[in-house]
Amino acid sequence: MNKGMQIFREPHRLVGGKLQRKLFLMMVFIGVVPIVASGFLALYSVTLSQRLNVASVQDSVIAQKADEIEGFVTEIERSIFQLVTGFEQTSGIELSDQHSTLRGMLQEETALESIEFINLNGRETARHTREYPDGVAAEQLRDMNRLDKFSIAKQGKTYFGPVYMTLKGPMMTVAAPVKNKNGVVISVLSGELNLTRVKEMVERSRVGNTGYVYLTDAQGFLIAKSGLPAGEAGSPSAAIDLSGVQVVREILFERHMGKVSQERYTSPFGEKVVAAGSRVPDLGLALISEWPVSDADAVLSSLRNQIAGFSLAVLLVTLLLSIFLAHRIVDPIKVLEAGTREVAQGKFDREVRIKTGDEIEELGAAFNRMTAGLKELQQLKDEFVFIAAHELKTPVAAIKGYLSLVLEGFAGPVGDKVKEFIDKVMNANARLIRLVEDLLEVARSEAGRLTIEVSPVSLIEPIKQVIDELKPLADEKSIKVMYEPLGALSSVRADAGRVKEIMVNLLGNAIKYTVGAGTVTIRHELREKELVTHVADTGVGISKEAQQKLFQKFYRVANVKTKDVTGTGLGLFIVKQIIEKMGGKIWVESEEGKGSTFSFSLPLA
Repeated sequence: MNKGMQIFREPHRLVGGKLQRKLFLMMVFIGVVPIVASGFLALYSVTLSQRLNVASVQDSVIAQKADEIEGFVTEIERSIFQLVTGFEQTSGIELSDQHSTLRGMLQEETALESIEFINLNGRETARHTREYPDGVAAEQLRDMNRLDKFSIAKQGKTYFGPVYMTLKGPMMTVAAPVKNKNGVVISVLSGELNLTRVKEMVERSRVGNTGYVYLTDAQGFLIAKSGLPAGEAGSPSAAIDLSGVQVVREILFERHMGKVSQERYTSPFGEKVVAAGSRVPDLGLALISEWPVSDADAVLSSLRNQIAGFSLAVLLVTLLLSIFLAHRIVDPIKVLEAGTREVAQGKFDREVRIKTGDEIEELGAAFNRMTAGLKELQQLKDEFVFIAAHELKTPVAAIKGYLSLVLEGFAGPVGDKVKEFIDKVMNANARLIRLVEDLLEVARSEAGRLTIEVSPVSLIEPIKQVIDELKPLADEKSIKVMYEPLGALSSVRADAGRVKEIMVNLLGNAIKYTVGAGTVTIRHELREKELVTHVADTGVGISKEAQQKLFQKFYRVANVKTKDVTGTGLGLFIVKQIIEKMGGKIWVESEEGKGSTFSFSLPLA
């Protein structure tokens, strides 16, 4: 797992302590919030700009096509229909002039499929078509009196009819008034205009890579569409009704302005698109541009991905840098913390190494000077204790010797009362001797003078000897000591004399702290490369708080049940020092009122 992924999956492993987390979160907040804000602002700006660009492109394409269509129709209107004016007649046009005019118009404008003159009574007077370029027979001329194109043109207005489909393509009827030089309407000119060129204009349109344009009539039926195979639109057999499409409906039937921009929906051709459109004035047609979102937003998606990628990279770098700086600041503090824990345990040998080039490094140097001073004081104290205890050993031994001589009568007869007092002095002297011996042992250990001679040892015999020595004490309190080692017990690397010292202390404590009748059980357990010895009693037990201090110097469990038990508070401390110097460990499991189990391990030989 790379470090980047680990940040998101296991942040607690990279940023552990409370101060580290605070520093990390502070730096992340200071570093990440501006990045995220600027990233969102950039994305918003790019999105807004892109949407405006898309709208601009579509509006431009639609405006261009609308101008082309209007230009086509206007050109025909101006070049043909509006040129037919200025006649001298006040009522009608000579038939010969009509035929020559119509014949010239068909030759000049190829978009015209047919063209005719209609008199003011609504009757065709002359009609020329592509099939009959010289004019149709008189009996085929029609009555146009009731048609809109005639009535509107007769009123002096140009008429544009609805688009309809033929085999030749989309068609439109156009009609215009014919005026004399005085501006009086004397006839009506009407023609059928082929919109194939309009269809081709639309079909040539493109928006982006995949966008398209389509044209509908006033009812919403498809006239032409770019990118559509031939035959799918603009033919009688393919009348596609698009009046239900949102943009077409809004342009043709709802919006007064007849213009729509930036609609997003699924098109009738099955794509999610951005749509825009406009109505072609006068003709009543709808011109629509639909641009597939995938293409329209392609640049936006690319920019968005680039911005997101860059922001993510900067975010990752910020997180890694925050973790690095948090560690950089907190790691020296952790080193100092570890050093203070060792000082609290009385270990003054370790120097803290902090290389930061700032005040924290100076603090580390001050800490080292402090531990050096404490070490010197500790050495002076240990030396004093060792000398004092050693000097005390001789007089207390002499006191014991002389008291023994007095009790034996070497100084004369001893009365019962004197003997009682001397016994008390002897007991007090014995306690003083034990205290001196314990102090000497502690002093030797802390001064590095504690001698341990390790060799392969079987624990069975030393333990049995200790049990025999302490049996009178156990019997006196009606305590049963149980020890039945099963089978051949593996040897351990230990000092036999020190093993006895350990067992005297542990078994003695088990007997002393068992109030009334009880049981002390000694057993062994083989664990991989070590042998564990358990000494379990049914005594008063030890509280959780007391267990944490049990192996410290001069600490004794103080409660109502143990107030009469004597001791120096150094025994378990000495036992721990001896066991650790032999490569083992010691621990305790206990519950108040349910006894205690002291266990120690020694490496197998």
